[in-house]
Amino acid sequence: MRVATVEQLLDVLDGRFEGGSDLTRRGAVDPWQQIFTRTDHPLNSNLPDVNLLDWRAAGLLSGGEGLTALDIGCGLGRNTRWLAGQGYRATGVDLSAFAVRQARQRIVEAEATFLEGDFLRESMPGSSFDAVYDSGCFHHLPPHRRLSYLNALLACLKPGGLFGICTFAAGKMGSEVDDLTLFRQGKLEGGLGYSADDLREIFADLEPLDSRPLRPLQSADEPAFTVDFLSAALFRRPL
Repeated sequence: MRVATVEQLLDVLDGRFEGGSDLTRRGAVDPWQQIFTRTDHPLNSNLPDVNLLDWRAAGLLSGGEGLTALDIGCGLGRNTRWLAGQGYRATGVDLSAFAVRQARQRIVEAEATFLEGDFLRESMPGSSFDAVYDSGCFHHLPPHRRLSYLNALLACLKPGGLFGICTFAAGKMGSEVDDLTLFRQGKLEGGLGYSADDLREIFADLEPLDSRPLRPLQSADEPAFTVDFLSAALFRRPL
């Protein structure tokens, strides 16, 4: 094959990360099923990310009445359900069929929609969204698929819409080797760590609103998810 399109080039580069290193595409075995069936895994939770509560309290994330939200890589749906509880018409999407089935079973009070799909390679349902959130998908992308991610994000986020992201924090979790080394070795080393400056550079088309490490819980009864190796950032798409 001779590469003639950007998508063909991206597909070729996907081949550099075979053997389970890239958790953002489907394979013969669903690695997320193995993760979500571990009762001791942090992601096997029903609690929303603590930064969502903080953004809501600070007035950075408005109530969702009459608005739409998309949760990328929603997993078991904990953040999708929280967004629905704030009034958003919330949709969670994940490429893991197991995760989507489990998310649908966990719906309790707020109504949410869960779909199996590949955010990078498939069009998202419906029109564009007022808010898009990603907790733990982006830091598993191989470098070249950041381009796919940015294109998909701008295709589904409304002008004036909010984009929130939670990633491995550089220096706390995830590989910090440069992209060229990642291509040479063909391994993502479990995910990539990002600093606040990294995220501002990558999402340079968006207006930065906030950046913070996930704080510790103020009490054992606080209904939120947090770990010390994650950080979050919030952006707005200019009108």
